[in-house]
Amino acid sequence: MSLLAAPVQGIGLKIKRYRIYNQQINIVNNSGNGSVNPVVINDTSAVSTTATSLTQVKSYSINIPQNDWGRTVVNAVRVQIYGYVSAGTGNLSVLLNGAAPTMLKSIVGSGNTASFTNTSSALVFDAILSISGLSSPYTLSIQADNSTSGDTTYIADVYGFQGLAITSTTATTIDQQETTPSNTILDEIGLSYQYAGLRLITYINRYTTAAANVQATDQWGGAMSYSLSAANDAANTGIWEPSGGFDSGVSSPTIPVGYNGSMTFTATAHVGASGDVIIIGYCFVSFGFHNILFPKGPHYGFIELTYWAWQYGGLTISDPQYACGSVSGCWGSMNTIFSVSNSNNWIIGNATGTFAIDEDEILVTSTSSNVIYRELLLVILE
Repeated sequence: MSLLAAPVQGIGLKIKRYRIYNQQINIVNNSGNGSVNPVVINDTSAVSTTATSLTQVKSYSINIPQNDWGRTVVNAVRVQIYGYVSAGTGNLSVLLNGAAPTMLKSIVGSGNTASFTNTSSALVFDAILSISGLSSPYTLSIQADNSTSGDTTYIADVYGFQGLAITSTTATTIDQQETTPSNTILDEIGLSYQYAGLRLITYINRYTTAAANVQATDQWGGAMSYSLSAANDAANTGIWEPSGGFDSGVSSPTIPVGYNGSMTFTATAHVGASGDVIIIGYCFVSFGFHNILFPKGPHYGFIELTYWAWQYGGLTISDPQYACGSVSGCWGSMNTIFSVSNSNNWIIGNATGTFAIDEDEILVTSTSSNVIYRELLLVILE
């Protein structure tokens, strides 16, 4: 029976629908269906001063983003400064809104100040500063001088990474529990799922002496987590932590057949040792449907898929479903009319007698993972 020959609605035919809409939740540094770059300073222009008393040499105005519920959860910025002197002793001071900041962690330097005598560029200041309670935008300024008249102090590179600082050694909620809209899943067909579950992607900067951990759970008892090894990362770089690829690391909870409603997630994180800090530049939690399995029997209808492919950096995307092909990013929709019977397999690898759609939203590349946001609508005529 071809789709063109199928009966029309009202003559022995019932229309059923299945829809997934907006299963993506951005917890930290949200900007619509994407993220705010947590690298807030990336300044490689050198300045110098011969002053013998602290003089402002650099200043930055920095916005504090909000997450998807309009709350400010970003609370810290890590600042690294490279400098050197022609001779003598260089000194610097870092200020927030013109005053000494509250220090979450002093790594190189003493509090918000540093003194140095190196004559080639080196890291002379590294600290994690609290921005809790500051209005957006706030001003981060650098003062510098040289202890000896006639000598020169140079401030070469300045880097800043902003996000949510986690210092607890026990699991701490990254944000409040988040829930998708109540109409996220509309299932009038009665589907089951294979490899469904949480995906968790974070961009993290860290100063850790022991492994840290990030994890997420959902309302069906699904959970996934990954460990972050100890590292003293540069403030102008982040750690791209994918969920583990195409379908590895998926929580695979038991979703009720024919479920209609929302999905709820809770993401938490903790460090492994007292004094360690991880800064979550952004965090995505989403629910992926790697295989959507239809009941046995003939199905006729159409699929409407709207997608937005997003990537980190300049990487090439390879879409598992080839909706985008191999491109650097894409935006569009795909419409497919299908007709399957008991003996057809729509996706290779599914058991005979089932009909499945691959709705995985993780796009795997050779060096990273990327996210595709999809709105999926299926209309089944049977």
